[in-house]
Amino acid sequence: MESAEGRVKKALSLKAQNVKQIGAVILADALLLGALAFPATLAQAATVLAGVRIAGATITPLIVLLLTSLLSADVKAILVYWRVRDVLPGHRAFSVYALKDSRIDIERLRAVVEEFPTSPRDENIAWYRLFKQVESDTGVAQAHRAFLLFRDLAALSFLLAVAAPIALLVIGAASELAWIAVGVIVTQFIATAGAARFNGERFVCNVLALHGAASEPKAKRQRSPHGHKRAER
Repeated sequence: MESAEGRVKKALSLKAQNVKQIGAVILADALLLGALAFPATLAQAATVLAGVRIAGATITPLIVLLLTSLLSADVKAILVYWRVRDVLPGHRAFSVYALKDSRIDIERLRAVVEEFPTSPRDENIAWYRLFKQVESDTGVAQAHRAFLLFRDLAALSFLLAVAAPIALLVIGAASELAWIAVGVIVTQFIATAGAARFNGERFVCNVLALHGAASEPKAKRQRSPHGHKRAER
C-alpha cells in the first residue's frame, strides 16, 4: 500500500512538471502589462526580453509556487466550474461523465462498484477509490497533469484580471489600456477554465474506462471460488 508521503510526492511531482508552462504564461502576461503601462519599452523589446529571460530562469519557479498556493484546490475548482457546491470533477463521475463517454462499459463498471452512488459526495469518494488503483496509468497521469495545469492557469488568470487593471490605473496608465488588459486576461481566464473542464472530464473518464474495460470486476478477481482473497500479481 502506498504511504501518505508517497502520495504527496506524486502530487508535488505533477505540479512541478507544470511550473515551466505556468511560468511562461506569467511572463507573457507580465510583458503584455508592461507594454501597456510603458509603451516606450516596446522600442527596446530585445533588451527587455533578455532581462526577463534571465530573471524568469531564477525567480519564476518561486513566483509560480507562491501564486498557485494563494487559493485552495476547492476555490480553484469553483473558478473553473463556476459553481459553489460539488465543484470537483469526481462529483459527477457516474451520474454525468460515465454516461457520456462511449468507451465506458456501464454494466461492467456497475459490477465493479456494485452500486452507483446517488449523491455527488459519494460519487467523488467512489471515483477516488478507483483512481488510486490506476493512477500510475499513462493516460490517467497525463489527464491529471493537464487538469492541474489549466486549473491553476484559470485561477491565476482570475487573480490577474482583478489586480492588473487596478495596478495599471494606480501607475497612471490610460483607462482604455486598463480595459484592454481586462479583455485579454478575461479571455485567457475563459479559455483556461474551459480547458480545465475538458481535461477534468477526460481525467475522470479515463479512470472509469480502465475499470470498465477490465476482463472481470476487480472485486471478483480478488476472491477464489472458496471465498478467499487471492494475492494480486
